[in-house]
Amino acid sequence: MLVISYLRVIAHIFRGFFIVVFLFPRKDTQQQNLALQNWSYGLLKVFNIELQLEGEIPKDLQSHLVVSNHISWLDIHVINALFPMRFVAKKEVASWPVFGWFAKKLNTLFIDRQKSGHSRDVSDQMTSALKAGDRICIFPEGTSSDGLSVLKFKPNLFQSVIDAQSICLPTAITYIQPKTGEVSIATAFIGDMGLLESMNNTLKNAPLIVRVRIGEPIKDEVNRKVLSELAWEQVVKLRN
Repeated sequence: MLVISYLRVIAHIFRGFFIVVFLFPRKDTQQQNLALQNWSYGLLKVFNIELQLEGEIPKDLQSHLVVSNHISWLDIHVINALFPMRFVAKKEVASWPVFGWFAKKLNTLFIDRQKSGHSRDVSDQMTSALKAGDRICIFPEGTSSDGLSVLKFKPNLFQSVIDAQSICLPTAITYIQPKTGEVSIATAFIGDMGLLESMNNTLKNAPLIVRVRIGEPIKDEVNRKVLSELAWEQVVKLRN
């Protein structure tokens, strides 16, 4: 059964290659977003993960900075299945097999947290993108966790939403074991775990539920540390 699941994953990835390479150049932005949304939703189905949304997605998500807790490489696809957008990811993601290629093709911004001043450069790029009307998502914990708690948010990238006079939208992701209703750590991508190991853990523990809760938009805050704290408090409450 697990072999069949892997074959479905591989087939879906090839479908993604076809969409990005051959169909994207022929589509406008709205059509590209719809194709990405459908593909991401399909990926969750392949992994036997049910997507549940709680809360209201603002009708006009233009120039929003979505901030979320971070558990798995699947988080990006979970969010894209709801509302496609650009992401900020650690530089290591660019070298991942398959998904790193996708990330680069989808205009992901890569941040090198070990390089002094690089977060400022990325924040400036985010500001320009937000002013241009882009939607961007960050995982301000700075790393992934097991999902049992939410690490404190790093405030640096929050400067972009202030400089762009945009809106911050707190969002909480939780993976759940449907039989028990308890939080599942099966999708956690932490420590020295490899991507294939994480995929294998997810497939072996399926079916799963991923619950996404949308918080209240935060705007007109002028201090990035205060803004990051307000967003963190919302995400913690949404997760519980």
